Amino acid sequence: MLPHVLGVIALIAVALLFGATWYETVVMAPNYERDIPASIALARQFLAGATPARFFRVVAPAAQLLTLGAVVFDWAKPGDNAFLVALIALIVADVITYTFHYPRLAVMFTSPEPQDPAVLRRAARQWATGNWVRGILLFVVFIALLAGTVHLARHL
Repeated sequence: MLPHVLGVIALIAVALLFGATWYETVVMAPNYERDIPASIALARQFLAGATPARFFRVVAPAAQLLTLGAVVFDWAKPGDNAFLVALIALIVADVITYTFHYPRLAVMFTSPEPQDPAVLRRAARQWATGNWVRGILLFVVFIALLAGTVHLARHL
């Protein structure tokens, strides 16, 4: 029963990550790229109080811990390894976030102003493109967690 509960809660956390990632991709990224460097300067002002990191740095580790818990507590049961697939894809998404996204976000939002508009434009475009990859990975995680919880529900 515990792996099922952990899987369902992890599924909710990943759904939150998935939705937030696509919101950033569809809504925020075009605004960042709209009129560089002015759009980046405006985004810096807008994001001065809180950034998306406040959300992602809480929900992403929670999703990983919940998914890890589902893997650990479901390990002895034969059959499905969907939770393990979800955990691996979730870790890959975070590795991409830290190694690819954060450096580009630093160029756009924490480096000293003014910056070369071409550098800002490239960072914004690469970040937006990378967000598609991260979004697809989170979709894989969501489907794997869903499959794992359905598998467990059938065997309760």
